[in-house]
Amino acid sequence: MNKAEQTFAKLLNEEKQMDYPDFDAMWKRLESQLPGPDEKLLPVDMNAPKRSRLRKAAVISVLSAVLAATPVVAAISYNWDHILSYRSGIQSALQQGLGQIIEKSVTHDGAKLTVHTAIVDDNRTVLLYSLTTQEGTSDSLYFSGMELKDNQGRVIEGRHSQSWDQASKSWTGYFETEWTPDGVEADVQLTARKLQSFASMERDIDFHPLDGKSQSFDIGQDGIGKLTLQPFAQGDNMMFASAITFNLPEAQQWSHPRIGVFKGNAAVKEAGPGVFGKPGEHGEYTGQQRFALSYLQEPSVTYKLLYTREVRHIDSSWTYDLHLDKKQMLSGTVKRSLNIPVEHPDGRMVLNQMIVTPTQIRIKASHEKYMRFPYLNYALEVNGTVLNGGIWHNGDNPEETTFRFEVPPGLRVTEQMPVTFVAKYEVLQHKDAKDSIRLKKISERKQTMTTQVGAYTVQWTYYKQDGNLYVQSECTDPSFGGVNQTYMVDGEKTVVGKPVSANFSGDGNNKAIDMYENFNGTDADIHIFWYYTEDPAKELRVAVKE
Repeated sequence: MNKAEQTFAKLLNEEKQMDYPDFDAMWKRLESQLPGPDEKLLPVDMNAPKRSRLRKAAVISVLSAVLAATPVVAAISYNWDHILSYRSGIQSALQQGLGQIIEKSVTHDGAKLTVHTAIVDDNRTVLLYSLTTQEGTSDSLYFSGMELKDNQGRVIEGRHSQSWDQASKSWTGYFETEWTPDGVEADVQLTARKLQSFASMERDIDFHPLDGKSQSFDIGQDGIGKLTLQPFAQGDNMMFASAITFNLPEAQQWSHPRIGVFKGNAAVKEAGPGVFGKPGEHGEYTGQQRFALSYLQEPSVTYKLLYTREVRHIDSSWTYDLHLDKKQMLSGTVKRSLNIPVEHPDGRMVLNQMIVTPTQIRIKASHEKYMRFPYLNYALEVNGTVLNGGIWHNGDNPEETTFRFEVPPGLRVTEQMPVTFVAKYEVLQHKDAKDSIRLKKISERKQTMTTQVGAYTVQWTYYKQDGNLYVQSECTDPSFGGVNQTYMVDGEKTVVGKPVSANFSGDGNNKAIDMYENFNGTDADIHIFWYYTEDPAKELRVAVKE
């Protein structure tokens, strides 16, 4: 590769914005030196040094390549890394020069939305876009909705995300959908609606979690009505269970309320990821956060309600008629029938098909209706390269599951490469805990007891608060994954405990809390639906292509 070609290749690989030459000015200078229509063309001087002629030809060739490739370079010179960090397959396609150039813009009230590139293959459709405003501000902006429609007017659901890119002073984002054209080409319409600007807000709250009691706060601000907070001690941590009502229903879509703990002006880090958005019994927005008890015991700690509020919005629609074409991607697409049976502790499934595209590898499996596959982590080993992925259940077909794996930049998957499917971190479900658990002398005083659940010693803590009975289970053995849910039997009626805590397999927390509302007794017999065990070292390997 000569120096000119190296320079061009370097531009393609660099993440920074490329400064383009003024092609109009270049053409004017060239045009002034071109012969007129009646002028006789001069012959080429074949006696000129060969090296000089070749150099001129090479420069013309490289310049032609730059001119021809300008739209492609413009599309990939945006730094998409921050928004595509979990979609390496799209980054890989861009680095290969794949993708369909769109470059269509619509502007409303100074907000310009440009659709740059479409990545369309047999696995998905992704549209890359940028958003600029007259102010060039990094204030939080987001579209309330974005969707595709096919040529019959049917809505194609998808998801979109965007983030601020400081280098280009713009928002860059993507719209992604599972839909892909049945044929090679398709006409669709993309619409983005209602651009909103948000600001971060905070409100001091006089919260005393160490008292162990539920507290309520009238917020009455920015569409938020009432906040209820309930603390639960869990070993070295304390969980805050929050429930929020809204005076302005639409504020629930964007407020994202959460509790902040501060020591001075510094925010205290949470003990683990929070869980937000699960609807409460009366439609409340609920959340769960955990903080180290040692921080909460410091006298200088303060508490705040953190949320976002809408500052302004542009109530318009940005609409684009697009002609999508996936011909570019077909050369790197391979579909293979598999029919590989896979036995696992919870049953049997069959790997039916593998679809390889330049951006992603998908393996489709069939199984019994609603069958649970007992592993947390999934990967493909492709010719020695590990592709981490995940599991997606088909909502329309409970007998089908798809495993997806992003193709990393630099990997070119061919039909001859060996492929191994790997499932790791086994989580098993057990229904052998048949004995009831007797809770005696129930009062507002916390009491503990232990029972055997399978092969594990489980500690139960129970007490009443605000007229409700709370029952917490936990085990010191990390291989115990937790009790999923408890219930009581009252004559012919089954009373199911309401989960207060949201637990996830593999998070290292096997504590679970159930609540029984308006409990009036002093004794109770509770039962377990099932419990889990976890083995992080257990794995299943299946040769897909040897």
